[in-house]
Amino acid sequence: MGKALDISLYKNGFGYQNVDCIQSPIAAAAGYFNHDNYFYYCFLHSIAGNFENHSQQDISVYSNKILCKMGLRLEKIDCSGCTPEDVISMAAEEILFGRPIIMIVKYNSLFYNMYYKNMGFRLNHGLLVNEFNESNKTFCIKDQFYRDILDTYKNAFFPLHITFDMLKNIWLDSNKQFRSQSATCADSIYSMYQDEEVELDTNKAINIALSIMDGKSELINLIQNFDGTKDFDSNIVFNRLRFCGCLEPIFHVLEEQCVHKSFDLVHLQKTKKKIEDIRSKVINALGKASRRCEKISKERKDDLCKIAAEGDALLLNLMKTLIVSESEKKLINHFVDITEYYNNQAFEESFRDDSRADITGEGTHYIFQDVVVNEEWKKGNFSFNYSYLPDRSDNISCNGQVVCIPQINAQYISILGCSEFGSYNEKIVVEYSDGSKRVITADFSDFFQPPIFGERAYWTGAAAERRNGRTRYHSFNARLFAKRYRIEPGCVVKIHLPNKRNVHIFALTLSDEVFL
Repeated sequence: MGKALDISLYKNGFGYQNVDCIQSPIAAAAGYFNHDNYFYYCFLHSIAGNFENHSQQDISVYSNKILCKMGLRLEKIDCSGCTPEDVISMAAEEILFGRPIIMIVKYNSLFYNMYYKNMGFRLNHGLLVNEFNESNKTFCIKDQFYRDILDTYKNAFFPLHITFDMLKNIWLDSNKQFRSQSATCADSIYSMYQDEEVELDTNKAINIALSIMDGKSELINLIQNFDGTKDFDSNIVFNRLRFCGCLEPIFHVLEEQCVHKSFDLVHLQKTKKKIEDIRSKVINALGKASRRCEKISKERKDDLCKIAAEGDALLLNLMKTLIVSESEKKLINHFVDITEYYNNQAFEESFRDDSRADITGEGTHYIFQDVVVNEEWKKGNFSFNYSYLPDRSDNISCNGQVVCIPQINAQYISILGCSEFGSYNEKIVVEYSDGSKRVITADFSDFFQPPIFGERAYWTGAAAERRNGRTRYHSFNARLFAKRYRIEPGCVVKIHLPNKRNVHIFALTLSDEVFL
């Protein structure tokens, strides 16, 4: 037994040129609670890094200014007085409670790194730990560093399974160096907590970003404080990341907003190019002077500050034009009673050899834990009422059932479900009181993997297999996925399910949208 926290590879994420190697795993850890949190965190961090110098702060102090907007918190765990074994055991316990771990380590402590044991290379690095297996005492870490080894997806968070002792030695070797440097992360690990359910979208994220952009930019501060030493050039990679590379995560969210709201993408791309050119010009000018140990005249500094301010104004004005004032809306949810159509048992109350649950027909089933049943089960903007009784059928294995509805006015249908032995796109027919019918295509990802069709992983738990009278845990998680579909507004009287037994539905919600 153990626990694996589903965190995406983020194949379409950002590289070390855009987000540094400590903030990036924090963003991915936030993505455990909601996939898109990764992109919103990178966006807000990229904005904040332009207006705040956080290099001397503990990572939890800085990160929590962003994470609190997502209902999250990075908790610093004090490990003073603990043995290295105690520290790694605490990390395992946090994972078992469903909280991803961030460890700040040294590159030279990573056995898979080219700088391993090179004490002349002492840069810091962030490790994301998302899985612990109690049976063999192994952990899974996710690290973008593998991009140099596996370049199919150069920015992806590839998993690496390591032993308890391997992780212990990484932390121990790093911590010795942090102690000698009196670093704020010495004798510490960090755990990601969720304090409340918060559902961000691009519009909300841009609004939050605008509230951050209320001070003098750090690029202007750098220009004004430039003293002609080599310090700027020594940090040229970080400075390019902070002021130029950051534009990728910023414009990723701005582009999504344009797509969602049907805004002009050409203007967005032209503005991005202008800002890139402006910032590159400033960074190049400072870098050239720094390499030569040349001071810059006040007149030249004023010119560079003016140029930098123009770039900031372009970004600020663009973001203001992308904000949409949306009327406050509310969904009126109607939970559809589908219990009479249940014909399959997926959940078993406990892990045991005489279980009867079998979602696949080959003995695989879910272990009932942390499932909200027989009452409203709300996560983010989703809401279901999953009807459940132990040791009975608890879901629909679809074979063309027609679910009768007591005349409900609806504009959306939300489905809590999954598939097995493959992922499927299936037709569902919605029938209205006037006799008309409309077809939607619903997506069902295979429960053994994270969602592949953009669904939300609504529940994740243990999967087990019963074979030859013995039950064993699977090495993968069980999952239920949620997705909402817009339908033709009207009075719904029937829902015609697909004829695909591999597709399972656990709950249905019909929703009507009203403006307040």
